[in-house]
Amino acid sequence: GILHGLRDTFGLTADAEVTTEANPDSVTPESLAALVAAGFNRISFGMQSAVPHVLRVLERTHTPGRAQDAVCWARDAGFTSVSLDLIYGTPGESLDDWRRSVDAALAADPDHLSAYSLIVEDGTRFAARVRRGELPMPDEDDLADKYEFVDAALADAGLGWYEVSNWARPGRECRHNLAYWRSDDWWGLGPGAHSHVGGVRFWNVK
Repeated sequence: GILHGLRDTFGLTADAEVTTEANPDSVTPESLAALVAAGFNRISFGMQSAVPHVLRVLERTHTPGRAQDAVCWARDAGFTSVSLDLIYGTPGESLDDWRRSVDAALAADPDHLSAYSLIVEDGTRFAARVRRGELPMPDEDDLADKYEFVDAALADAGLGWYEVSNWARPGRECRHNLAYWRSDDWWGLGPGAHSHVGGVRFWNVK
């Protein structure tokens, strides 16, 4: 409904990149087909990890293979670009665990991959567990090792690094990511949406 409202009120260019994000366990083949029918052409799945104990620490509810299934469903539904998000540096995640996750993500053959280091955000349940000593803070050297690993692995797989935490096949770079780093303007519509217009950043109430 929101996308139809934007299209009817402002219009979209014929080649607009229209992205939605989703958790792997929040989609079905039917729901993905409905998104494509509505006009979405790019989707990013929050895979995070392919290792069960890492997913548990992150409190993710999907099973390790669900992200790969979601990628296949998205392709079948007609999405022209599919991205996966990974997180590294979760407490208890070894370098071998991280390698398993990267290998699993590449096996799904995404067009784009984001790899973010774990950040402990104030006010979250995760931060409270760290404060109580139940979980350690991410180790900076461990994060650096995992970043270097994923950068090399994705380069070998043909995904080029184009932004701090993002890699893509040629021509599949996220347009919003590129616009962000070029300081282009964009309007954000809806609760919590961020905008950048005339050099000023602002955001809507969540």
